[in-house]
Amino acid sequence: MNLPFLFARRYLLAKRSQNAVNIITLISIGVIMVVTAAMVVVLSAVNGISEYVDTIYSPFDQDITVTPVEGKTFAKDSLDLKSLAAFPAVERSSWVIEENVLLRCGDQQAVATLKGVEPQYLAMSEMQRYMYTGEAKLEGRTGPAAILGLGLKVDLDAPLDDGVFQPLEISAPIRGRKLSKYQQRAFENTAVAVSGAYTMNMEFDVKYAVVPIDLAADLLHYDSLVSALEIQLKPGSDMEQVAGEMQESLGGRFLVRSRHQKNAVMYQTNATEKFVAFLVLAFIGLIGAFNIIASLTMMMIEKQLDMRTILGMGATPRTVRHVFLNEGLLITLTGVVIGLALGVGICWAQERFQLVPLSGSLLEAYPVQVQLPDLGVIFATVFCIGLLASWVPLRTLSRRFLRGAS
Repeated sequence: MNLPFLFARRYLLAKRSQNAVNIITLISIGVIMVVTAAMVVVLSAVNGISEYVDTIYSPFDQDITVTPVEGKTFAKDSLDLKSLAAFPAVERSSWVIEENVLLRCGDQQAVATLKGVEPQYLAMSEMQRYMYTGEAKLEGRTGPAAILGLGLKVDLDAPLDDGVFQPLEISAPIRGRKLSKYQQRAFENTAVAVSGAYTMNMEFDVKYAVVPIDLAADLLHYDSLVSALEIQLKPGSDMEQVAGEMQESLGGRFLVRSRHQKNAVMYQTNATEKFVAFLVLAFIGLIGAFNIIASLTMMMIEKQLDMRTILGMGATPRTVRHVFLNEGLLITLTGVVIGLALGVGICWAQERFQLVPLSGSLLEAYPVQVQLPDLGVIFATVFCIGLLASWVPLRTLSRRFLRGAS
């Protein structure tokens, strides 16, 4: 039988001669509860934002991207595609060509990034999901077709494919030709229809025009050259691990990067924001834990008679100290459990009822995502704060009050 725990459980919110002790105990539990719930809500909100950012960037940044270490392009046959496709985690892949071009439609023009892709790339990027108008396809009624970002379509006032006209003109500089010498002959031009327009985020909507890779290769005179190989992994795959294995397989001629590595600054910023928010809330919890010290101090003053009785029955001072240590841990544990439940409940309500809306955004409400590892870290952190607040002052206080009780 754990005697100290039984006494601690009996003392928790038991009727006392001084009602102020109960009030301070309730305040201690309330502080721990609020801090814990705040940690759950804040970290879940940061997770939600990070997941949303990852979602809007993932269509044009596949899980794995293979590029040359030197130069902008490489020959397809210099990369063993079959060996990469043989990796168990690989779902699909697509050769990609990227180059800046000039788009014209009537009197309107805009500089954009031409992205030449294979047909399976549309499924890899879930392009149909982001279509604002038209269809996600690279072949129109009159031949190859382009999919424009919504910003580009609006700026160019480009009509959708009607099966008759190819209104979008694409101009790109020919490799090796200097503009000052060849002037107009330094540019290659082609015309295509517009099959549709997508919207993902402001950056992509005004930047990318997606076309068939053969059209991009002919326009840019790339022949068998490409800019990159983009690879989609199966759900649940570890991008960093697969990228490392592919890098080891390919050697030093190619650079293999995961989506997180390509956007390292963005993901590192999100991680830093999450850590700072957690640190601030933990510090607030540490300050709030001083209520536990006050509660234990007043309880030890009130229970001096009980301590004298326990010592007279043969209990050791260590046993008495454990009574109040367990009391502090019970206060902490009660606050943590209620706080976790409250925090998860608030996040569930936000997802279910969209309590906090987001105006001027693609999302209707603030995104939240509760992650089990976060709950474990929160529980461990707050519990350690409670343990520290209960143990550090206990030795000094117990010596004083145990002398008074003996």
